[in-house]
Amino acid sequence: MNQPQPPISAMSDLDAISAILYCVQHQFSGQLKIHSASTPNEDWSLHYYMGRVIWASGGVHPLRRWRRAIARTCPGLDLSGLKFPSQKDDPFWEYNTLCHFQDQQQLNRKQFQKIIVDCIIEVLFDVLQKSQGEVLLGKLREETRLNKPRVVLKGEALLNYAEKQWQQWCEADFAAYSPNLAPVIANNALLKSSLSDKVYRRLSVLVNSRNTLRDLSVIVKKDLIELTQSLMPRIQKGALELVRVPDLNGKLTPTQSSGGALTTELKQTSPTPAPKPEAPLIACIDDSLQSCEVLERVLQEGGYRSFFIIDPLQAIPELIARKPVLIFLDLIMPVVNGYEVCAQIHRVEQLKDTPVVFLTSQDSLVDRVRAKLVKASGFLSKPVDPDTVLDTIERFVATPNSTEDTSASE
Repeated sequence: MNQPQPPISAMSDLDAISAILYCVQHQFSGQLKIHSASTPNEDWSLHYYMGRVIWASGGVHPLRRWRRAIARTCPGLDLSGLKFPSQKDDPFWEYNTLCHFQDQQQLNRKQFQKIIVDCIIEVLFDVLQKSQGEVLLGKLREETRLNKPRVVLKGEALLNYAEKQWQQWCEADFAAYSPNLAPVIANNALLKSSLSDKVYRRLSVLVNSRNTLRDLSVIVKKDLIELTQSLMPRIQKGALELVRVPDLNGKLTPTQSSGGALTTELKQTSPTPAPKPEAPLIACIDDSLQSCEVLERVLQEGGYRSFFIIDPLQAIPELIARKPVLIFLDLIMPVVNGYEVCAQIHRVEQLKDTPVVFLTSQDSLVDRVRAKLVKASGFLSKPVDPDTVLDTIERFVATPNSTEDTSASE
């Protein structure tokens, strides 16, 4: 027999964890609002139906969390046309958008549930971490606008899983660090002196002031603890530091105040200027660090300058600022695919005439037709062949050397 549920007014003094357990044990239906009074001030909301969790939101990075969950489960889902409203306007926008994707058969039920679970687990993890330093109070409301949930999940099992993740985070000696912090270079000279050129270039691509530890774990497809362990020695020595960053803005891109894009000009690994400043500048948009390193080496040996963009959602502003003469673009990436990025590039006045060459392992007739529709200039198969890469560049780009050769022959 179910225990009688005490009146909500009697629950105002419960701490957050006790309130979460109460909702499960008493088959609560409604909203649990959890508040943190310390900086950064955070509010989380857990929504219940008969003691089962149906959704969780809030925290410092609700949109980053939502985007990450989609990238893990459905990296090909197109989010480029979405505009994120104010939480005050529609606090259930993320959930309702997932429902829309499912109705349009862009998500199946299993994928829908996996994304919901990932979001809830992250919220519970953050609540557990925040509760270590202060008492978080939970306030219950017997109402929610999610009256017809599509999935109902066992709250106790979710809490146990989040507690297991938190325990592993503590065992790795990371309890003092939030995975919502972003690594940045604090002392470039110290970082370079302690690393090989190859490792330094890899870190230069990874660390910046826009992507959190959680973001990076999805971008590089690496376990969060494993990734943090690889960075922590440099953080402890002062070469790197972890900083707070804001959430994404209404266009699913980092806000302006969050610092530079996840890009780097890999050729500039020393304070000395590039040997050929007049050399053409080539851009590569690819979420794979390994592919970036291979292509960077080919371009360097060919005498070209280069920069790389790992997060495609940050591509357009960086391309406008840097003005490359040619863009290599990976076709399959998390969140947004190469076709959509290519279409965006050619909608921008400053970039509409810039050649775009796809990098892909897919090269069917359908792929080539779709590439033509978005005005792509060509295809290169992965793994890239160095000679083919350089031939492709020469086909689309007139270098200073080639101009001199032509003048001499004339």
